[in-house]
Amino acid sequence: MTRVVPTADAVFASVPGGGVVLHTGTKRYYSLNETGARIWALLEAHGDPGRAIDAVAAEYAIARAEAESAVSDLVTRLTEAGLLLATHAETPGGTPGASTERPR
Repeated sequence: MTRVVPTADAVFASVPGGGVVLHTGTKRYYSLNETGARIWALLEAHGDPGRAIDAVAAEYAIARAEAESAVSDLVTRLTEAGLLLATHAETPGGTPGASTERPR
């Protein structure tokens, strides 16, 4: 299972109408609308894109495919910006080489 976690360089702040994510290494910030900020919060809370997709579909009363597209697009953009990291969660009993730790 793939998990998505914020990198150590990512700092999120809520602002009216959404949020901002600062990359402390590059000093660049990224504005998120309300939906983007909610997706960030869901991923930060549990790191499971599937759960984030389900929550967004339910909370915004949209089709799951539309929620999947929104989550996938945001994850891709923020991963490319160095703000999110895709990892492989350990399965019960452990998976050699798998890690869910945030990079330092």
